[in-house]
Amino acid sequence: MKTLLILLLSFSSFIVLFAQETSTVDRGKESQEEMEKLDQGSNLERKQYREISEKYRERIANGIKLLTIVSANFGEEVPDSKTALENIIKENQIALRYYYRNAHVASGKSTQKVDKDLTALLGKFAKVYDTKTQNLLTECADSITKQEQTQLINDSQDSSKSFSSNFVDVTDSTHKLKIAYNQLSLALDMARDDRFYNAIIHFRIAKDYGIKILTDLKEAEADKKAVTDKYVKDLADNRNMISGGGSSVPKK
Repeated sequence: MKTLLILLLSFSSFIVLFAQETSTVDRGKESQEEMEKLDQGSNLERKQYREISEKYRERIANGIKLLTIVSANFGEEVPDSKTALENIIKENQIALRYYYRNAHVASGKSTQKVDKDLTALLGKFAKVYDTKTQNLLTECADSITKQEQTQLINDSQDSSKSFSSNFVDVTDSTHKLKIAYNQLSLALDMARDDRFYNAIIHFRIAKDYGIKILTDLKEAEADKKAVTDKYVKDLADNRNMISGGGSSVPKK
């Protein structure tokens, strides 16, 4: 009797696990009869959900491309981002299955969820980019100020020379910093509107200017290399590439 009970419990557990696995793995592979039950809606609803699927399709594809690079470069700074991206890719595949089977209600609803999850993950990375950009541009401002102060002191100590031997013109760097902060401002505006994809692009541009400023302010090649080595991951990411991987996704 005890053995029979154990067998029944084991069989029941197997049935539950099998049903759960089937419902997860086979989404988008339902029979036509099951699909018709799943894809219930009026003609108007079907039309609206079809438009949602088609409208979001390219945006989602571009978002996934961007996140593939971003998560490879800075994924360690966003907990569970790798798993989140894998789920987004999986759910998008399911949404596309429904779309190609003309199950427009099911496709539209799935697409909306993918877009929501995608936006949320991009938003988390945008915060990382915000912090990185703010810190980098502050370092640029401090470096320019330090350079100006050093030159003023040197000039005052040797007024017979029009320029100090180690004079570095910061005019160009100051101009670049203003452009960088303008890009940062655009990025923050877009982030406030939940346009995180575009925000990340502008954060990248701002960081690129910042790294160029820090490099230009250095005279020795070794010092310039130290800057690029410090920001090697950012430099690759700014060009839409995976740092150290040699992989890239063409910018749209």
